[in-house]
Amino acid sequence: MSALLGNPMVTTAALPLVLGMVMALLARGALPAPVLSLLWAGLLLFFYWNTLGPPVVPPVAASQKLIYLAFAGIVIGLLPERLLSAPMTSVLIVIVLAAALLWLGWRRIAGGSLDPQMVAALVAGLLAIVGSAMLMSLKVSPSPAVEEPFLVPAAMLALCLAGAIISVLGASIVTGQLLGSLAALAGAWCLVQYIAVLRGGTAVAWSKGNGLLLIFAAATVLIQVALLAPKANPAALVLSPLPLILAALMPGALRGLLPGVRPLRPLIAGLLIAIPAMLAILTAVLWAPHGAALGFS
Repeated sequence: MSALLGNPMVTTAALPLVLGMVMALLARGALPAPVLSLLWAGLLLFFYWNTLGPPVVPPVAASQKLIYLAFAGIVIGLLPERLLSAPMTSVLIVIVLAAALLWLGWRRIAGGSLDPQMVAALVAGLLAIVGSAMLMSLKVSPSPAVEEPFLVPAAMLALCLAGAIISVLGASIVTGQLLGSLAALAGAWCLVQYIAVLRGGTAVAWSKGNGLLLIFAAATVLIQVALLAPKANPAALVLSPLPLILAALMPGALRGLLPGVRPLRPLIAGLLIAIPAMLAILTAVLWAPHGAALGFS
């Protein structure tokens, strides 16, 4: 079993795909929402632990801080739903993610160097913070459109997939693996829910708490990539958090771009949300420094 879990292809893609499908199927059953939240929290910690190792006390390297940030996101995500639906939740998200950015990158920020890489990292971090707050502030409609349950998972999928490729090409393999696992979890969830829509049913949305803890995890790992992946492409970094903002705009400003055909609405919404991520991946691949994927130039 240890050899199987030590295989990066298993832990980065196959296992999270299977577990994401299991979670989607459990959500369609009678499992209570608090139990689902605890299962999501357990899955997150499993992938963090397996990829980054156990918590180090005190954490020194930025990668050692990520699991503590995951704990912080889980604590916030497990708050009662009525508190997470309050208007001040978006302010809390901004404060906590801003604190995470400062904690992860305080050495680089204190250094005072504003080279293109640092500027891109700060812009990407700020976009991730603003996008997360916008997305988590969306209100649940009394009669939600068919695409609405897919918005948060689709944004997470696009962000994590772009971040994983940028991270690997930017010579930060471990965070690339972690983002790849998170992308597979979200992608498997979307797949199961979309099959339900194609069969004439409705998709199950993530609760506010589940969405928050998963988006928080994705955003903090992306912030670390932006700050510390030594060869990450600056333009790709800036593009990678934009799916969060597009997903937040989908119920309002971008709703007119969706077709009237019910099964196509989630698909087109997902494609629109993924446009910045696709551009980020293309940019990272085309301008990747020679040998960056292996961590050397």
